[in-house]
Amino acid sequence: MASSLRRRPYQLPDIEYQEADMDSLKREKQSAESLSDRSIGKPILARITRMKAVLQGLRVLMDEDLQPLGITTSQLRMLWSIAENPGISGAKVARLCSVTPQSGQATLTMMETQGWVRRRPREANHRVLVAELTTKGERVLIKAREIAQALDRRLWKGISERDLAGLDAALQSALKKLTRM
Repeated sequence: MASSLRRRPYQLPDIEYQEADMDSLKREKQSAESLSDRSIGKPILARITRMKAVLQGLRVLMDEDLQPLGITTSQLRMLWSIAENPGISGAKVARLCSVTPQSGQATLTMMETQGWVRRRPREANHRVLVAELTTKGERVLIKAREIAQALDRRLWKGISERDLAGLDAALQSALKKLTRM
């Protein structure tokens, strides 16, 4: 369901310019560093810069593709989390989606106004509201998932399943290590 308007391709950030900037800062501090410390800095920063550029580019394209449905990537992520965890609290949705509780509540309120989500008090604790998708929310989620899956296929076209599985494993490993630090 891509937009009928012709859009410009996502513009990558100028990585060479950023690397040159990093190099000039690094030269100022080189006197205190050993040769081995200097040799690993640029590849690590370049990898982080490329990962961030992919995420930002994907987000821009996803938001453009989802626009006809009236939903953003952040809202899609929340709908997805609620669909996978019916009866989930707003605080838990916010944690799963890496947003503040306030932002999560604001988004849940908007989605409730749109008729995508229904909230009710939790039986065990009436002060806690739990969320579930409405039929309208399920329909929006199905269409949005199709758009997200189509964009995912376009992004990774030409990359083997084996390479993607390796990438997924590497990212999962990095996430586990981050949670232990």
